[in-house]
Parts: sequence; C-alpha cells; structure tokens
Amino acid sequence: MKVGSKGYYGLLAMADLVQNYKGHQPVQVKEIARRQKIPEEYLGQIMVLLKRANLVHGTRGPGGGYYLARPADNINVSEVLKILEGPLIAADLKSQRNRLLGSTVPRRLIENWIKAMEASEKILEEVTLADLCRPEDRAQMYYI
Repeated sequence: MKVGSKGYYGLLAMADLVQNYKGHQPVQVKEIARRQKIPEEYLGQIMVLLKRANLVHGTRGPGGGYYLARPADNINVSEVLKILEGPLIAADLKSQRNRLLGSTVPRRLIENWIKAMEASEKILEEVTLADLCRPEDRAQMYYI
C-alpha cells in the first residue's frame, strides 16, 4: 500500500479541521496550507475532492472555508485515503492471483501480499480522525 501526497496532505488537512474548528467558523484553505506546509493550490484541489465525497462542507466568501461534514469519530483514515488515492489494495494484485493458478510460489506470494494489504486496510478502517487528533496520553508522561 502506497499513500501519495494527495492522501497524506488530505489527512493532514482533515486533522487540521478537527483541531482548528472553533466557534463554528469555517477554516480557510490558506490557513490550513500555512499550518501544515501544503501548497495552497494543491490543497484547494484536495478539498474539492473531499467536498464532493461529503466529508467536508464549504462556504464561500470572506468568512468562508471548510468544516467537517460529520464528527471526527465518524470519519476513518481508510475512507479519506480511498477518496483521495483510490482503492487501497491494487486490483492488479487480485488479477495476478487469478492468473497464477498453476504456479505455487508466486500464487502464495500474491495471496500473502493481499492478506497483508487487507490487514493494513482493516487497521486504517479502525483509526478515526478523532484518534489522530487525540492529545497525548498523560499517563505515559513521567515527571521527576
């Protein structure tokens, strides 16, 4: 599984919306881009994709910007990545498995690779934006 810049930047932007949405004021693309060090024009394109997928809502005008369409604990990492990057498990892997019916080692390699990808996808389905933005656990901090 390879996550490109679109998926990575999209997740950073979504996390920024979680952390900086205050008083029901939408967050502007230029603010997110500055804080997350993302090229503003590229982020604008990413936000349009997220809006089309109903993960964010946007408002126009001087006070405009974006905000999450659902609570952060109802949006998982896998969902964002699939919207921005496409299927997480490459279709060519599944087609290779079907072609290699007679070849034991290559078929087993592909089958195990698919299992690994499915396990990764399952983990990403369990991680929400809220999980990404949760403050560090104070129980892990040690004071002297």
